[in-house]
Amino acid sequence: MRTLLGCLREADVPSSEPQRFRSLVIRVLRYLYKADRAELGALLAESVHRDWEVRMGESHADTINAAERLAACLLAQGDSKQARLMFERILQLRSSEYGDDHPDTLLAACNLGACLNRLEDFRAASLLNADTVRRCERRLGKRDRTTILATGNLAGSLLRLGEVEHALTLYRRIHQWHRRRSGENTLATLDAAAGIAISLHALGDHGAARAINADLLPRFERVAGKDYSATKNTRLRLEANLRALGCDEEADEVHGGIPKFLPSP
Repeated sequence: MRTLLGCLREADVPSSEPQRFRSLVIRVLRYLYKADRAELGALLAESVHRDWEVRMGESHADTINAAERLAACLLAQGDSKQARLMFERILQLRSSEYGDDHPDTLLAACNLGACLNRLEDFRAASLLNADTVRRCERRLGKRDRTTILATGNLAGSLLRLGEVEHALTLYRRIHQWHRRRSGENTLATLDAAAGIAISLHALGDHGAARAINADLLPRFERVAGKDYSATKNTRLRLEANLRALGCDEEADEVHGGIPKFLPSP
């Protein structure tokens, strides 16, 4: 894709046409973000966003989609401040174009809420995320994917603000939704289970947290690989659980592959 876009640019052929090609580019950018390839995703997204902004305008739906993919990749790379500026602009554009309660606007609000969590502006994030959940439930229903996304963002804000039991309740609700919707071993379901484990550890229930993370580690490795960010984070959480329980020998095994005390993937 990177080579193709470069050839199109050199030949002065617009990457903005036809619409099917734009849709393909957006799908590739979404995949790169999901696959922990945010650096490459940001390079591609920046290139197409700049081209589409010139050729179709800042407010075109696919220009905004490209901006959204760029912001997501920047956030994943750790450039949270630049991502915040982009997410704020995307929310403004979608609100102006579609209204505050349009599904695309609500999704933009979700993305900004996640960014505020990453910036550790948890008070502002909590206010935005709670409002987004209310509007999503009213407009889309409690079982809509965007509503669940907003609920996850709210749980993250509440957790960091010390409202851990409330966060745990939300994470359990999210986990049940993903498990029913997509099964036990999808990344979304595993991520939701990780939220439960984080909350339990914060509540001091290190044994329950350890049991969840011990179950998650081989499953994350099987589904996404040992170098996937969520796999690495699960190892760190499991080690913290074990050390909190005084199981230092088991904790020392965690970073040497799948520990002997866990089932093989």
